[in-house]
Amino acid sequence: MLARRVRTSMGAVVVTVLLIGVGSYAFVRHMRVQQAELKSEDDRRAAEEDRRAAEAEANRKLEEAGKQRQAAEQERQARAAAEAEAKRKSDEVEQQRIAALRVAEEEGKRAEAEARTRYAALVSQGNTDSKAGNYDRAIADYNEAIRLDPKSAVAFIGRGDAYTNKGDHDRALADYNQAIRVDPKSALAFSDRGVAYANKGDYDRALADFNEAIRLVPKSAHAYRNRGVLYVHKGDNDRAIGDFNEAIRLDPNNALAFCNRGKLKLNINDASGNADIAKARQLDPSVCQ
Repeated sequence: MLARRVRTSMGAVVVTVLLIGVGSYAFVRHMRVQQAELKSEDDRRAAEEDRRAAEAEANRKLEEAGKQRQAAEQERQARAAAEAEAKRKSDEVEQQRIAALRVAEEEGKRAEAEARTRYAALVSQGNTDSKAGNYDRAIADYNEAIRLDPKSAVAFIGRGDAYTNKGDHDRALADYNQAIRVDPKSALAFSDRGVAYANKGDYDRALADFNEAIRLVPKSAHAYRNRGVLYVHKGDNDRAIGDFNEAIRLDPNNALAFCNRGKLKLNINDASGNADIAKARQLDPSVCQ
């Protein structure tokens, strides 16, 4: 009986041990499962945190990139605005420059027109004064005209004529020379210089100038008349008459040509000279006195 109890007790112990072992195994298994679940949860949470961190970083970078783009756009707009303002100011300055140039150009044209008008008036007044015998006043007029236009052959010729009429042949020559330098094709300048040379007794140079004047302007009655006078000084009456005839043909109102031809005809006992002198006085009462 005792032995059975012992066995029974031993069996109970074994069962108890077995139960305890099974329970421990289950407990350990449960703990492992629980730990696995906890680790999995931790991993999930870590992954979620990593995802959120990555997403936050991505958002941060996107935001930063957006800010950079915005800053770049603002900088571009500021640069464009600065360039536009610079261009506006440059255009404004250019417009002001052009406007100033136009004003200066208009003022220059106005001043030039006034100078031309004043110059023409002075030359006209000089011609009037010279014709009236006011040679000094005429010279003053031509001086002012030359100051306004230093390249005026007409003014130099006019002043030279005034000096010729005053008997100042050297100054007259200087003015005719200047007129020819200014205008090498001025037949009037050559013709009048020929008169100055003739007045100084240099007939060869005078003849050369008259010939050049006629070459430049074959219809210059003035040059033919002057050359005719020279031929009278040289004693070549036929050529003198021929030149006076041509001067009258070219200019039927050339009083001096009629006067010169009339006097020459009378000198060679040609009574028709009286008619020439009468015609000269009819055309200009101041000649052939």
